[in-house]
Order: sequence, then structure tokens, then C-alpha cells
Amino acid sequence: MFDSLKQLGDLRQLQKQAKEIQQQLVNEEIEVEENGVRVIVSGEQRIKKLLFEKENVSPLDVMKVINQALEKAQKLAAKKLMGKVGI
Repeated sequence: MFDSLKQLGDLRQLQKQAKEIQQQLVNEEIEVEENGVRVIVSGEQRIKKLLFEKENVSPLDVMKVINQALEKAQKLAAKKLMGKVGI
């Protein structure tokens, strides 16, 4: 029974840590610019701004820049999570 209570306490602690990390990620911004495309995403992987610095921008360039920014946001979230949990 005490093991169940300890596990419940551990689970609550993990939930608290996850919420703290999520709140930190809301305030983070990742910016990537390439080939006339600039994208800014939040640490929680939401696009905040998408700007075109030139007229004829290729859809492939747009996808490439967005994917780079999202990958950086994922790495940032993983880094924060590993640091918080102590992995």
C-alpha cells in the first residue's frame, strides 16, 4: 500500500515538473531564417510568425525553414526535460 502511495506522489511530482517545463517553453522563441523565409516558433512548437523577405519564395523553402525551427524547438524541450528530470 505504501508503494502505491509513493508511486502516486512520484506521479504528481512528474506532473508538476511537466507543467513547469511547459510554462518555460511558452516563453521561449526559436527563429530560423533561410532563402528569404523567416519563421519564429515558440518552445511549445507553435508558429508565432512567418515572414517572407523576398517575393518569389518556394514552398519547399518554407517547409524547410519551418521544419528546422520545429526541430530546434523539439531539441530545446527535450533538453529542458532531461535537465529537470535528471536523465
